[in-house]
Amino acid sequence: MHANEDEKCQNAHPLPPSEANGYPFFSWAGLRIVEAIEGSSTIELDVQHHHRGGGGTEAVNGGIIAYMFDGILGTAVRSIWTDDVVGQVTITLNIQYQRMIAAKHRIVGHGRVVRAGSSMVFVEGEILDESEQVAAECTGIYRIFRQREGSKME
Repeated sequence: MHANEDEKCQNAHPLPPSEANGYPFFSWAGLRIVEAIEGSSTIELDVQHHHRGGGGTEAVNGGIIAYMFDGILGTAVRSIWTDDVVGQVTITLNIQYQRMIAAKHRIVGHGRVVRAGSSMVFVEGEILDESEQVAAECTGIYRIFRQREGSKME
């Protein structure tokens, strides 16, 4: 990280899991934020019957994995917000499914900010199966919006 990016991380507002887990985006899907601080995040999913259905298998559906990645990477981005940031949106998610995720109980994902500019943040993450093997990887780009004097968003 450059000095400017170090300063951003030091001034970051961590997203307390206890607060964020109440957001409908997470609770609707059954996602649980374990940690989100200093550009890193960990999210768990207790796999239920409605998460399954990958191509006629009992695997966790790829759409659920994509949804989970948006939560994982977005939470890592949110954890580096400074006082002037008022929002963020997903620009891209590039997912590589490496193996079928046939979890019986729980899967875990980790995300981390790779590089943060003034308006774009580059992140990466992985989801592990129950044997703690990487089952899918993702890179993403998020756009952050900063408050400007006299207007709400830049």
